[in-house]
Amino acid sequence: MENVSQWYWIHCLSPLHIGSGEGLGAIDLPIMREKVTEWPMIPGSSMKGVNRDYYHAQKEKEFWCKQAFGQSNSNGAEAGALVFSDGRILAFPVASRYGTFAYVTSPMVLKRLARDGEAMGLSFGIPDLNLFEEDIKKGEVAWVTTQGVVDHEQQIFMDEFYGKIKKSQEFAEWAILLANKLFKASETDSKKLFTERLVLVSDDTFRYFTTMCCEVNPRIRIQEETKTTKEGALWYEEYVPTEAIFYGMIWCDRVNGSSDVSQRAAHLQQLEKEIFVQLGGNASIGKGRVRCRRSGGGDQ
Repeated sequence: MENVSQWYWIHCLSPLHIGSGEGLGAIDLPIMREKVTEWPMIPGSSMKGVNRDYYHAQKEKEFWCKQAFGQSNSNGAEAGALVFSDGRILAFPVASRYGTFAYVTSPMVLKRLARDGEAMGLSFGIPDLNLFEEDIKKGEVAWVTTQGVVDHEQQIFMDEFYGKIKKSQEFAEWAILLANKLFKASETDSKKLFTERLVLVSDDTFRYFTTMCCEVNPRIRIQEETKTTKEGALWYEEYVPTEAIFYGMIWCDRVNGSSDVSQRAAHLQQLEKEIFVQLGGNASIGKGRVRCRRSGGGDQ
């Protein structure tokens, strides 16, 4: 399946709100999260929808777009050939006393990344996480790639989290590999920003960051006549912060009922290497702007 499946990578360029309806707690409009892990996620339906809108606007790809994303006609709805998985969190940005912020990930995140890739025939070597577990037992709370988010005493301070770190050469080399997939070759500054700030923490610490360190913004509605807040029109919205990185997979199922691999691979190659789209709500106030990039399969 290597040539008919690819990775997609989402880099949040502004705060992202894909809502899950009304909340029961202090946050009126929470973001969509996985039920078990409580990590932020992007539904595959959202990914397919924004891609369909993007390509539908290109008249020269109209016929391909109907095949790829499906259409409704007099005979009913017809499914498209392209399949988009849910977007899973890969690196979550957390404020840091040193280096401004860090891109944080965890062993469970990386294990799922490797498992997802293996299931689709897309290899993605990750560091030896057994070594990380051993370092955790020794009292070292995180792996880093450089001194980018570390003080002179080899400690890290992120939000309310602090402790001793270890610089891992293997982890640093893997960060470079990942940065090459996330950014274009010419984006040297973005690659450097990512590779210098990638941090590996325990699964429990990562869960704390993803549940407690999202943005929560108050919103109000103004009365036109008096220019004052309308009574009862105050609510709180949750956002995934700018710089968060998600990953997912795209594959091509059947083209006109045919499972021929060459047709499916050619169909997948019609997708652009990189696009900029708006995901989720609040587009009119600049939220949800993301970069969507793809790699792997027949498009290395």
